[in-house]
Amino acid sequence: MMMKLTGRLLAAALLSVTAAGCQGEEPAAAEGDSLATQEAKAGLTCIQGFEGIKNCATGRAKLTNTGKSIAVSSLTSVKTDGFSSEFPRATDWVLKTELGGVGALGQGFTLAARDGDQVVSAISVQPGKERDQVTMTPSFTGRAGGSPFTVNLWRGNSLMHSHYFEQDYGVGSQWYQIHIGLTRLDFGFKNHSSTSMFDRIGAGACIWSFRGTGDAFTLDVNGKPVSGDFLEIVEEIGDGHYPYTGFSSIDVKAAASTFNILGESTVAAK
Repeated sequence: MMMKLTGRLLAAALLSVTAAGCQGEEPAAAEGDSLATQEAKAGLTCIQGFEGIKNCATGRAKLTNTGKSIAVSSLTSVKTDGFSSEFPRATDWVLKTELGGVGALGQGFTLAARDGDQVVSAISVQPGKERDQVTMTPSFTGRAGGSPFTVNLWRGNSLMHSHYFEQDYGVGSQWYQIHIGLTRLDFGFKNHSSTSMFDRIGAGACIWSFRGTGDAFTLDVNGKPVSGDFLEIVEEIGDGHYPYTGFSSIDVKAAASTFNILGESTVAAK
């Protein structure tokens, strides 16, 4: 199955994005730093971001609070460089980003959800040998040996396509925006809480998601293109599964020339 992500956010749309602002200030800023622009440096690697979430630089990365966004710079290695978002235990997390240069550097990005020191789930998105290809590889720790998963493509509230994969399978896809200019993309992760016996997703399932605009995502289904604006990777619950009920941090690592955090939010665990 091939997936093609098409379309770019118009410049006007980028200019119209409004952020609530990064709440809070660093306890202390180095001499010469303005109050509006704070940078995580040696000895002070964390800043307070959107909605009180603490963002901590990892590897060689630097974090700069511009007042409207948080710029993550010096992202040269997907193995080490990025940031960790820390927050009170949650069941749902969303990160709004503006990315650039991910395809050119050829390393992609990874996301990992943790509950304390325990990795709950992770996903990598890596460019392939061909210019337009990427491979998405999720991993889930709810049961021994990992869990299979289903990729769902949505347009609004309509499910356009659904496909089941075995655990540790790399889903091949096409992603044009990863190679051109700045790309708006929202990342999401959640621990699903089943609300009825008819719920299509099992209680405790982990879900990664990507949201774009318009026909942002296109799947090649038996040679025919099927498009949507929301893609989710849903863990399939099976015998012996451990139902995670929350997580306390998300690790983001990437190799990119531009990585701006435009917003970040969580839903607290009960």
